[in-house]
Amino acid sequence: MISSLAVELGALRLACSPKIIIATRNLPARGTKPLPRHLWDMADMEEKTGGRYTHKPLRINRLGGRDPETGRKVNQHIGGGVKFDYFMIDFHRRGPTAQGATYDERVLEVRRDANRTCHIALCAGMQGKRWILATENMKAGDIISTSGYLSENPVIGVEGNAYPIGSLAAGTVINSIERYPTMDSETFVKAAGTSATIVRHQGDYTVIKLPHKHEFSLHRECMATVGRLSHADIDSKIFGSAQMHRRFGYKMSSGLFHKKDGYFGRKVRALPPVRQLDTPPQAPPPFQRFTLTKTDLSGLHGHAKVHNLIPSGYSTRDYPE
Repeated sequence: MISSLAVELGALRLACSPKIIIATRNLPARGTKPLPRHLWDMADMEEKTGGRYTHKPLRINRLGGRDPETGRKVNQHIGGGVKFDYFMIDFHRRGPTAQGATYDERVLEVRRDANRTCHIALCAGMQGKRWILATENMKAGDIISTSGYLSENPVIGVEGNAYPIGSLAAGTVINSIERYPTMDSETFVKAAGTSATIVRHQGDYTVIKLPHKHEFSLHRECMATVGRLSHADIDSKIFGSAQMHRRFGYKMSSGLFHKKDGYFGRKVRALPPVRQLDTPPQAPPPFQRFTLTKTDLSGLHGHAKVHNLIPSGYSTRDYPE
């Protein structure tokens, strides 16, 4: 018994080597991953728009911090507030792939949007109107262009114009970066006053540095807009009162005292290596709903199936008259 215990302790010491313990120190601290906000019901927007883009203001249902599938409250700090119109933003700008050809648009209006931090701009071109994220110096009357040509020599981008990231020179400040070169991929850098920087080009990929200093290697065909996003002074603005937060749909934290543990404060961690985004991840399987009877929930089937009253003390024997 003692010898087997000693062998197990020795194996435990080998498994818990100092290298593994040191490596885990660079992981994110507990509770640092933000909760999903669940602001808008995207299924309701899909139904009202028919899956097509529109520049017109929409009135869609608000989730209020609840999961769209289960309806359970996920984010306790979202809910209520004034109902604002929702504007669909076109994050995927596409242009002609021929050399020297561009798709030009005129900026008709730059306005603030209550549903996001940065300002939005209404642009009009040959293919219609659309809303995009406004850059720092964008104003009404500007002409912006979109080019899908992937040039061999680096291009000095113009603010407000969209190019493939493989065509831009190193050090270019960009925003609204596609995660993958597809029309349904997510985009990086959408908050007010933020921007990313092109670091270098490596073969078919381009390395960019995001605002949190992490580096990603993306396909050269991914589109991005040149410039820094507008409304950079939003951090210096104050709401004025706690009720103003409620009008914008943000609920306050609880007034209870929470004792701080060792996970609070400034953390100095080494930056992770460059992460290469090669192929889009597969979509998760859909949720399944099942309805079980009391017999199914009991777990008793076949020869083990007995009456529901037997576990409560009842017997199946025949009682004498």
